[in-house]
Amino acid sequence: MKIRYSKNALKTLQEIIEFLESKWTDKEIQNLNNDFEKFIQSLNDRIISYPKINSKDNLRFALIGKKQVKVFFELHDDSVEILLFWANKKDPENLKYLLNLK
Repeated sequence: MKIRYSKNALKTLQEIIEFLESKWTDKEIQNLNNDFEKFIQSLNDRIISYPKINSKDNLRFALIGKKQVKVFFELHDDSVEILLFWANKKDPENLKYLLNLK
């Protein structure tokens, strides 16, 4: 399965990485990386058992990094688009705006 990253996903991933490098230990960063690799592998294996967002069947999320970060993604017929990485302690109103759920 082809995996694409939106510009927003790349930007938010970079923000999270910068924060992690300044606040977390190397072990915690490695846990996040391992969780993300498992997530990508499950998508490649077409094991899509992640929760849906509202009634949008193709918009889902996965928790990684000991449930500290959510990865929002959209399923398509032959691909997955990763839309956004979200630190769970951020304001959820901004999340709704970024995902166009309002």
